[in-house]
Amino acid sequence: MKKKIFLVCFICLVSGCSTAFHEDLINTQEETLRERLPQQKFTYPYKGSSRTDVGYLKRSTNQNYTLYVLEGYEFTEEEPRKDVIYNKKNDALWMRIEVFPSNKSVEELNKETKEILRAGFSEVTSLDTHLIHHNLEIEAAYEASDDKSNAYGFLVRKQNHQPTFRLTIFAPKSERELTPFLEMAKTLQNT
Repeated sequence: MKKKIFLVCFICLVSGCSTAFHEDLINTQEETLRERLPQQKFTYPYKGSSRTDVGYLKRSTNQNYTLYVLEGYEFTEEEPRKDVIYNKKNDALWMRIEVFPSNKSVEELNKETKEILRAGFSEVTSLDTHLIHHNLEIEAAYEASDDKSNAYGFLVRKQNHQPTFRLTIFAPKSERELTPFLEMAKTLQNT
């Protein structure tokens, strides 16, 4: 009987060590993979000062583009022709990305962008596109809000290696800093 108890204790002890070892191995492998990914440093204005972060290159198989995603954010495919980037610490702060073919009318996309925001919010207002981000060719920009959250719609015009795309950003009422999302969006390129 003592041998059986000893054997059970020994197996539990070894499997516990094995689990800890396995978790350390997985974490080390993730860090090594991250080190091998192409990366880019971002320095941008953030809440009245300057911030520097590292972004890692991600590829959307859902929409055939690449972009750099900042540390602290997660990139995932949401549904056909839509991807999402969300803040890992606050998943109520997120951005949807939709890339469009070149034959899609900008006027039609502009109208759709307003309709998307109207679907969840009663009032939609236009924003001055020149004040948003100097490195993005923003065709149209809108803002909507309710008691708990803000939503923004940006239609970005095709330029150089960037396709025409729409960003829809959702944020808690207390969060008005969109620069990290716009910094990531400026790196979006066709593959």
